[in-house]
Amino acid sequence: MIKKKRRVRKFDPSSEKPFTVSRSRIQGFLDCQRCFYLQNKLAIKALRSFPFRLNSATDTLLKKTFDAAREKQIPHRYFKDKKINLVPFQHEKINEWRENFQGVKFHYKKANLIIQGAVDEILINLKTNELSPVEFKSTQTREGDSVKYLGQPYHKTWKNQLEIYGYLLEKNGFKISEDSYIVFCNASLEPKEWNEKLIFDIQIINYKIDYTWVEDVLDRIKDLLTRDKIPDFSD
Repeated sequence: MIKKKRRVRKFDPSSEKPFTVSRSRIQGFLDCQRCFYLQNKLAIKALRSFPFRLNSATDTLLKKTFDAAREKQIPHRYFKDKKINLVPFQHEKINEWRENFQGVKFHYKKANLIIQGAVDEILINLKTNELSPVEFKSTQTREGDSVKYLGQPYHKTWKNQLEIYGYLLEKNGFKISEDSYIVFCNASLEPKEWNEKLIFDIQIINYKIDYTWVEDVLDRIKDLLTRDKIPDFSD
């Protein structure tokens, strides 16, 4: 069997076509500018991470339950239990916006970059018409109760995700709430028998988003892409 080659997205400074930067690549820039440059300017492929199949399965099943609530235009039961009166947003592009490598898109003309990000879910307040981006996270940790404080260094990535989604939705003409949410699914180790199923403790974590930083980062990304020098390891 012939394996398909991974397409490498490479910035061409002589091209007038906008260069596409995904939400994950923006995070890559924030994590390591040298790595970002090697991948996007020199087309050196980043190492692939192992696929998180169980996480993907959880996401797929969660989306099905949110779709059921969307069809009825009622709050999802996780949000209803917390007395959060938001319903899944109905829109003709909702499936595209939630699809990897598609997502919500916006052309940031100042830097001639197309920004895209696939959001897990979008909720709407039917009284104010404000949208709230939602991210699904699933794992197993004994520190599940402390996750709601979003105090660990890696939680910054979660916050950045939600803020980029908020930015993209606003640039597509929607009114955005400062309230975003993480549906955190923590697998329990308490059952004494396996029974071929996982039991999850579900938390709804509220995060107040502020995406005023996004365009400054996009300008810095474009500046880096136009340079001829590879950034130092310290950058």
